[in-house]
Amino acid sequence: MPDADPQLLPLAGKEVMWLQSFDDVYSDEKPGGTPLHEYIVLLGKLARILEEPRANLLPDNPWASALRDLRLDVEAHSSSAQLDRWVRAHIDYFDGLLWEAVNRAEGRSPSIDDYVTMWLKQSGVYPCIAFTDLACGYEVPANGWHDPRVRMLREMTAAIIGWDNDLTSYNKEAMRAEQYGFPTIQNLIAVIAEERGCPATEAATLVSAMRNHAMARFIAMRERVVADSDPATSRYVHGLAQWIRGYLDYSALSPRYLQPSDAFEHVLAHGWPISDIRPTGSHGCLPAPASLAGWW
Repeated sequence: MPDADPQLLPLAGKEVMWLQSFDDVYSDEKPGGTPLHEYIVLLGKLARILEEPRANLLPDNPWASALRDLRLDVEAHSSSAQLDRWVRAHIDYFDGLLWEAVNRAEGRSPSIDDYVTMWLKQSGVYPCIAFTDLACGYEVPANGWHDPRVRMLREMTAAIIGWDNDLTSYNKEAMRAEQYGFPTIQNLIAVIAEERGCPATEAATLVSAMRNHAMARFIAMRERVVADSDPATSRYVHGLAQWIRGYLDYSALSPRYLQPSDAFEHVLAHGWPISDIRPTGSHGCLPAPASLAGWW
């Protein structure tokens, strides 16, 4: 968000830090994590704190306290519509976390369709992109926010960043699964390799093609929206593109993803082509996720 208000940008930074630290402690793939029955209660109480921050729930939990503080900060700097969108984004995120937690508890690799549907929410992209207008001092009007094309652009943003994250983090996840006995990998590369019975390198090539296909769809849809939308909505869809680019810049250098793994035989080459967003080859072999039928 290069044009964010310097006074509001820290809100988005706090959001990212909360999501990543919560993920590491409560929803990462390590064994011995929060039992499923406790996790359901925890997420339900966090959702209620978002709805009503004065609710005296989880008083000794630092993530609950931090989320409550962030909720109050967002409320102080946003419109009622922006606050509602932000709260809803977190509840969607919690839904995705529960789905993933069930998969992990059962040691199950989901189908490609189920994983794509789950990852739209579980990736945590929606709470972050809620700051696209909020932190930049403007508001997407209701007719722009609810435009089906704008909704699809949000979905594309979540899909692209989520799949970029899978490409970036697969090495770390695969190494930890093999060396430390972590549960079944919840990653699109692993899901495709399992469902299609192919090597991880082949699955990664397919995921790269999927993200490039989605990127081409995003650019085409963005141009149509900009051509006939109000200035705030046009600015918003350009802001979504900045999140996509920003994630690439961040993840390429972050120690969070650059796990040392020279001796790991299944490691993938770090990085993938991002400069050429044109669909490559025939897309007849690409998965056609049912939940993305509106724009895929």
